[in-house]
Amino acid sequence: MLIGQDFPKLEWQFMGFHFLEPNALIGDSIILITAMFFAFKTYKLKNNNSFFKFWTLFFIMFGVSFFVGGLGHLFFNYWGVKGKYFSWFAGILSAYLIEYAMLNIYPNLTLRKTLKKIAAIKLVFFLTAEAYILNSFNITDDPQKGLILPTVFSFIGLGLTLGLLSVRYQKRITESFRFFWMSTLILVPNLFIQGLKINIHPYFDKNDFSHLLLIVSMFLYFRALNGINSEIQGKSLSIEQVI
Repeated sequence: MLIGQDFPKLEWQFMGFHFLEPNALIGDSIILITAMFFAFKTYKLKNNNSFFKFWTLFFIMFGVSFFVGGLGHLFFNYWGVKGKYFSWFAGILSAYLIEYAMLNIYPNLTLRKTLKKIAAIKLVFFLTAEAYILNSFNITDDPQKGLILPTVFSFIGLGLTLGLLSVRYQKRITESFRFFWMSTLILVPNLFIQGLKINIHPYFDKNDFSHLLLIVSMFLYFRALNGINSEIQGKSLSIEQVI
């Protein structure tokens, strides 16, 4: 185990190509498969409204962003740090899709509009700031710096929506919303795993550990969505009518 530093990157030479961190692509591929499975399951839920639609879009964007990020690790010797750009921007968009879904069922219509505008402004600000940083600074020696803004964006947005709003919705709509705030607790260790660089083994480093927690969180997301759908189907109402 290493704490405070990373293991040397795993290398893999195949057919004349020199790849890096194939373990990252494996973990990211598992995330892609899991996310697409839940996207399909959420899409199949018999409830046609924006709340479930945006959760479906989240799973798709989330899975694709991690898979492309895995390719960025694998082809780092050829693509350089630019191979990671898509996953960083997609990470911001993924978190926004969750924010939008959760805010779109806020019961106070006036405040709902205001909160959605604030979320949209925050999205544009972070996307612009990320683009500025990547265009103005050389982060080749420390690509992790490119993750700072996506991480902050997710921490703020998901903390407020999956954290605070899900508690409110749990009381007003259905108990199934508790799985959302539980998912935020599952992801808290990621701050320490990444920040302190806790690496258990060269084949299971800090990124692999984080991937495992993300997969657990996706299970909790769908557990919440399935429960919410069952509740509102049982009442023969839309989620907007329930609130």
